Amino acid sequence: MIIKLKPITRQSVLRTLFITSIFNTLIAIFLTILESGGGFLDNFIFSQSIGISICSCVMAAYHVSQKLKPVFQLILVAAAVIVGSVVGAILGALLAGINPLIFLQKHAYFIRILLLGVMFGSIITYIFTSWHRIELSEAQIQEERIKRLTSEKQVAETSLKVLQARIEPHFLFNTLSNILSLMDTDQVKAKSMLGDFIQYLRKSISKIREESTTLGQEIEMIRAYLNLFKVRMGNRLHYRIDLPKNLEDFPFPPMLIQPLVENAIKHGLDSRVEGGEILIRGEEKDGIVRLEVVDTGLGFKEDRESGVGLANVRDRLQLVYRDRGRLIIEENQPHGLKAILEVPYGRT
Repeated sequence: MIIKLKPITRQSVLRTLFITSIFNTLIAIFLTILESGGGFLDNFIFSQSIGISICSCVMAAYHVSQKLKPVFQLILVAAAVIVGSVVGAILGALLAGINPLIFLQKHAYFIRILLLGVMFGSIITYIFTSWHRIELSEAQIQEERIKRLTSEKQVAETSLKVLQARIEPHFLFNTLSNILSLMDTDQVKAKSMLGDFIQYLRKSISKIREESTTLGQEIEMIRAYLNLFKVRMGNRLHYRIDLPKNLEDFPFPPMLIQPLVENAIKHGLDSRVEGGEILIRGEEKDGIVRLEVVDTGLGFKEDRESGVGLANVRDRLQLVYRDRGRLIIEENQPHGLKAILEVPYGRT
């Protein structure tokens, strides 16, 4: 199946380049704060050169690969990221008044800039691709709603894919910022965090287009997600996962547990000075699979129960299970919150 995005227009190109330049500026400011590179001007020149070069190469790759198979699309886009990083680094050297030949001979410095370029380029590519897909899906939803009397099933399936595709860009940027800050202070932690981040992205990206996965695979992704926050929060975050073996192969909608875990961290533990613990446990009883995400955080707050993440979970439960799936929010004693998912065990 060919990956289709919105048609590339002059307006979309200009908008993408503008957003990329803002993102590049943030990277330059961040690197300057970390006292990395040759000051803000050099960081700004290199960030803009590499970022815009990668963005241009990736857009060109998407434009020429629309009719190719997904594997060839992926190879072409990956090559575009690498080529864009190299070209951008050389262009940045020229603009910064550095002889490219001398710059290329500084292997350690060049490789470091190249790796950062590839890493940020990959994330930028992923974020913009997700945005384009979401915009395309939302446009399709609006068209299908007009014809909902004759295509109700198609509207529901499209809505489900849109809900699955919503991954918060702030989480991606914050994680990369943490990895960058650790590179100069604790390379072991940085390497561990980068490994968990790659594992999380690999699993989450592969699930965006899937309608079902297994509960065991979802828990593996959640474990990588929690490990990322564990590096950032240190001893302020503890977690336990208790999932019976017989539920590991249970078919389960992708990206349904993560919003509950994110809600527990963001609204429950992160705002608490001493942090706390998250417990994820599951059981099957009387034909019902019950999954609990329990935290020892701040407990009930108005924004915790009415947030977008929980609303998306309820919408997806309705789409997949109709009235047989539900989300329950309860107080956890002596403090904290308990989010409970209940779905039928026989659902495939």
